[in-house]
Amino acid sequence: MEESKHDVRISKALSWLLRHNAEKEGLAIDSRGYVAIDDVLNHHRLKSLKCTRADLDRVVANNAKQRFSIDGDRICATQGHSIKSVANDNMEELTAATIPSEIYHGTYRNKLPLIYQSGGLSRMGRNHVHFTSTQLRNISGARHSANVLIYLDVDRCLTQGLVFYRAKNDAILCSGNDAGIVPLDCFARVVDARTLDPIDMSAVPT
Repeated sequence: MEESKHDVRISKALSWLLRHNAEKEGLAIDSRGYVAIDDVLNHHRLKSLKCTRADLDRVVANNAKQRFSIDGDRICATQGHSIKSVANDNMEELTAATIPSEIYHGTYRNKLPLIYQSGGLSRMGRNHVHFTSTQLRNISGARHSANVLIYLDVDRCLTQGLVFYRAKNDAILCSGNDAGIVPLDCFARVVDARTLDPIDMSAVPT
């Protein structure tokens, strides 16, 4: 079901609050990322949209990427946090036996020079780098507009001690190494998202 403009505005307000700004806005958020629904509905961003509990339930149920989850009287963002107090308690840690064999990150050609200059995929201001897999439902973890896919060498990642998690919406998350990076030597291949042809990284300006 396509979201209405009003629901999209509510979804964006929820992302802003639950992923990045709950603490700054004085809302109590637990280590799993949950916030009391009453606190969310009473926040000025949601009140300005005249958001009700019924609106909230509908937005959560209809969101195509399942960005949010409700547990009783509490709500959380399923992934994408930059709030450091939100740990990995709300996700499944993947092991060598449970991790998909094919994991990739969606990005853009104009981002490749920065990725290579920085030594790999950085989590930037977020808690994790986001990945997806064709072996899962593949509803989140990579933007549909991405024109480059970076596939990981899963065995090498695990050998280097990188830890991966599966969020409630099947996005695959990794906090990277001590520097917050999934390093270049963990890349298996870099391909054009449309044709799947390899991209010659020697031709990418650095």
